[in-house]
Parts: sequence; C-alpha cells; structure tokens
Amino acid sequence: MISEFKNFDKLLFRRLILLMVSTSILTVLIPNIFNFEKYYGLSRFIDQGYIGVFLNNKLEFFLTLFMSFFSLTSFILIYFFISIGRFFFLIYMILNFLIIVLGGDNINYGILYPLDWIKHITEAFLIYLMFFGNFKKHFQSKNYN
Repeated sequence: MISEFKNFDKLLFRRLILLMVSTSILTVLIPNIFNFEKYYGLSRFIDQGYIGVFLNNKLEFFLTLFMSFFSLTSFILIYFFISIGRFFFLIYMILNFLIIVLGGDNINYGILYPLDWIKHITEAFLIYLMFFGNFKKHFQSKNYN
C-alpha cells in the first residue's frame, strides 16, 4: 500500500515536470508563430535591456544555447530523481531570474499570461517539493555504510 502511494507521488511529480516543460515551450512558441510585434508595431517601444545592449547577437545566441542545455540537463536529472538535479534546477532558476531581470521588457498577450503564471507556479511548487516537501528524501544521496 505504501509502495503504491510512493509510485503515485513520483508519477505526480513527473507530471508536474512535464507540465512545466510544456508550458515553457508554449510560451516561447506562441509569440514566434503569430509574431504579434510585427502586426502591432510594438517592438519599437520595447526596452531591450542590458543583455541586448552589452552583448551582441552571437553572444546572446550562445547564452540561449547554454541555458537551453542547462535547463534540459536539470529537467532530466530531477525527472529521474538524481540528487544533484535539484541543485542544477535551483541554479538554473537563479540564472534564469537574472536573465529575465537584465533582459528588458517583455510583452505578455492574452493567452500567454495564464500559461506563464502556470509555469512559474509549477516551478515554485517543484522547488518546494524538492527542498522542503515530501520529495526531499528522494533526492538525498544514498549511503551504503
């Protein structure tokens, strides 16, 4: 009986990770597919931020590649309950926060705001579960003494 609850908890945790990944993908794809800035002419009113000013396009591309690789690695590690994964995920979240702060203005459209909100709530809930909640014991290193 207890084993069934553990399996259900792990399944729920993994589904939360998949929810976060899918909302992250949707929040990036929807503006690129519909290209709202082109139709409304909003791009000229957007502050590009410090990253756009101090980094050229090539360095921004490498920063995007690094963060994509780092996020994919952290998602895979926490999906399989590897103990170092929660620290990778936390570092990814901190770096992502700094990039958002230094990245300039961001426009949220009608459908993107709830998706972005769900993504951030899921990220916060995953961090809580990994560091303070029921899944803390799943991410601890196993000692075979």
